[in-house]
Parts: sequence; C-alpha cells; structure tokens
Amino acid sequence: MKKITTILAAFLFMAVQMNGQSVPFLNVNADPYSHSMGGATLTLEQNAFTTMNNASAMVFAPNKTYGGLSYNTWQPDYLNNTNIGIATFSKVGKWAWGVSAKSFGYESYNITNDKGGNTGTYSPKESSFDLSGAYTISENFAAGVTLRYISSDLGKDASASSVAADISVTYMKDALKLAAAITNIGGKMDYGYGGYKLPSMAKVGANYSFDIAPEQTLAFNVEGDLVMEPSAFMAAIGAEYSYNKMINVRAGYHLGDEVVIPSYGSVGLGVKVWKLSLDAAYLFGGGENSTLNGSFGVALGYRF
Repeated sequence: MKKITTILAAFLFMAVQMNGQSVPFLNVNADPYSHSMGGATLTLEQNAFTTMNNASAMVFAPNKTYGGLSYNTWQPDYLNNTNIGIATFSKVGKWAWGVSAKSFGYESYNITNDKGGNTGTYSPKESSFDLSGAYTISENFAAGVTLRYISSDLGKDASASSVAADISVTYMKDALKLAAAITNIGGKMDYGYGGYKLPSMAKVGANYSFDIAPEQTLAFNVEGDLVMEPSAFMAAIGAEYSYNKMINVRAGYHLGDEVVIPSYGSVGLGVKVWKLSLDAAYLFGGGENSTLNGSFGVALGYRF
C-alpha cells in the first residue's frame, strides 16, 4: 500500500495550526499588481483580476472589457510553488459579469511503499473557479458577489472540494475609492480526516490619487484584512506613480501573520501600450529567513 509522506503531512499539520483551516492558497493573489502594492486587493485600479479581487469594483472600470493571464512564483527558495491565474470581465449596462480561475501548484514529493521504497513522485495542486457579478446601485456605489468552486488534490488518497462566496461593496467618488468585502464564506474541505474550514477574511480598503504634475499621478492605497479564524490581522500599504497613463511604478509593504501570509516588501512595474498591459512584481524582505524572498509575478492583460 502506497503512503503519502513528508509534504502531505505538512499540509495537514498546517491545517491543524490554522485551527482546522485549509486551502490557504485562496488568500494568495494571482495578480502581480496586487503583490506590488503589498497584497492589497480592494481599491486598486481595475484590471482583469478585479473580478476575483473585488467584484463590486468591476462596474467602475473605465473600459468595457478586460482579460488577463498571470504566472507567479511563490516561495521559490523554499517550496518552489507556482500560482497561475486567468480572468476576464465585461460591463453590460449597470451590470458587470466576470469569470476567473486560479491554479496553485506545490513542489512535488516522493511516494513510498510499505517497505520504504520510492515508487514515484506526486505533484499536489489546488485550484479555484469563480463566477462574479456586480450591480451599480447608485452613481458612486456598487455591490458584487463571487461564487467559487474549490478543488484540492494533495495526494492520491487526499482530495477534497467545496464551494464558497465573496460579498463586496465599493464606493467611488472623484479621486477617492472605498471598499469592503467578506471572502471565502462557505463549507468545509474534507480529505477523509474530518472537515477543515475555509480561510474566510473580512477586508476594508481605501485609495486616494492626485495629480503631481501634468500627466503625472500619485496614488496611495491602504487595506486591512481580518482572518476570521484563527483571529489574525494583516495590512497592506502601497504607493503608485503613474506617467501619462502608460507607465506605473509601484511599491508596497505587507504586514503579515506567520500562520497566514508572512510580512514582505514589494516593488512592481506596469506598462500600457495600445490596448495591452504588462505588470510585474517582486517580493523581498520579511526577515532573514523569510520564505517569500524572491517571489516574482508577471501578467499580460488587454482592455477595450
């Protein structure tokens, strides 16, 4: 009989440490733009990944349709995980509708038999598939809902699935953006060892932008995230300089929690040419033994 070794045990131990929570990848963003701003999600400039970050903000996007594809490394010097995202949304009258998916791949581990012999390797992976909708309640206020299917495959004898939802609201007036959301509300993941809770969070965020010179804008963003169980607080601060709405230079800091997402600093760059956009982010700091040092992400997007 084959048995799952070290890595699977680590996954289950992590779930116990998080008071029975599972699928922590849900709180690891697939959007490099978000990472470059310290992990903020709610009040950034809209792009394709707005549909998975804050559905209610889709209706305020300046363009009608967005799409994007991203590739991110996560903990490359520790576990060499990968995080791939794809997203698109479109506005129709007072509504906006979006679909997105995220695939999180973990480092492969060895499988052994009862005699300790190596019988091969296994590549754990987890994924989510989202359907999002938003409605313009008034000129400056909108609400959104995301329905999410979650799949987790940690080993040949350890797989689970569940469903969840996000609820979000956004207020935008002139240069000010305010938003709040509750994420990953849903059932439990059962791998055959009892149910593990989803990593639900409550979030609030704000963004303010202003002109500093002709064709030059500076924006400041702040967000606070409360992990519901176990009780933990995280925060993100970020600044973004924009030149001629074509070049964006970003920097951020994530005040984290070692059980959820550790602290880190980040920098990023965004370029827009014609209807295409390219975003990149790099994570650093968080202490000498930080597992996130060197994490990198890049995304290609379109809008029209």
